[in-house]
Amino acid sequence: MVIPETPGSKVVAPLRDAPAVAGHTGGLSVRMSKRRTTGAATSDSSAGDARTALWLMAPALGLYAVFTLLPIAATFWLSFNSSAGFNTSASFVGFDNYAKAAHDPIVWKSLVHTFLWLAYHVVMAGGLGLLLALAVSRLRITQVFFRTAFFLPHLVSLAVVGVIWANIYDPFFGLLNTALTRIGLGAFTQGWLSDPALVLFSVNIASSWQGFGLYMLLFIAGLQNIDRSLYDAAEVDGANAFQKLIYVTLPGLREVTTFVVSLAMINGLKGFATVFVMTNGGPFYQSELITTYIYRLAFQSQDHGLAAVLCILLSLLAITITIVFNRWRARLSQ
Repeated sequence: MVIPETPGSKVVAPLRDAPAVAGHTGGLSVRMSKRRTTGAATSDSSAGDARTALWLMAPALGLYAVFTLLPIAATFWLSFNSSAGFNTSASFVGFDNYAKAAHDPIVWKSLVHTFLWLAYHVVMAGGLGLLLALAVSRLRITQVFFRTAFFLPHLVSLAVVGVIWANIYDPFFGLLNTALTRIGLGAFTQGWLSDPALVLFSVNIASSWQGFGLYMLLFIAGLQNIDRSLYDAAEVDGANAFQKLIYVTLPGLREVTTFVVSLAMINGLKGFATVFVMTNGGPFYQSELITTYIYRLAFQSQDHGLAAVLCILLSLLAITITIVFNRWRARLSQ
């Protein structure tokens, strides 16, 4: 039966799809509810994981705070105070310790010596490591022997190295002067640790002897990663051994070289034990480094305030060198 449509009237279609719409709406509500429940569960799980991680890291964070953050804070506090010893009271002096450091000629001399020591160590230890790596990597049968032999000095502590080389440099019974005399070069014998012009260089040779073995192994590892097809292509182009070194080997060692230089600079800034054992900063402060002067001020002169200032100076120096070197390395890699 058709219902006639009269003017002004509106025919309403029967809601045949009402159950389907209701079912769709109900399913959507269930899915949204599940999502909210899942999101809440995920949030609770993440918060629980974070709390668990903090509990697990708490011992390490506590040790780091006690042995690293607290000494750093104490160093800054000491730099603004005057203290004559561990058992004496400290008095606030403001920036007087910083002014004293700026007007202390030994501070500036030790700073210059530290830069020289750093340059000597990078060139001698790093350069010797590179040369030996190039030579040893060409060996076949005896390569393992020489790699082990050259690395052994690195296993010796710097204090023992200082004792060994102090005896080598002995002006009367030392191995170096005795050998020079025996081969007819007695005119070249020197007081290697008493000559102000030679002492810093002589002590750095001992330190570089202890460190070159590690750098050699790093360079050997870098040489093994260079694609051999590059050398074959260079030979096809008629390159000689020197040209292959300049255009294939050294570019292939760029990343390893930057790492070795950064490691050598860090080790150079830590130079203390060898100088302390061999010369104790002498003669006449000619081998004094920032590190040895800090020790002298803190434990011999009992001037903890000035020693704290030099500790901050050394830290800023290390941070500055690291930032400059990293920027330089980033430019090379572009």
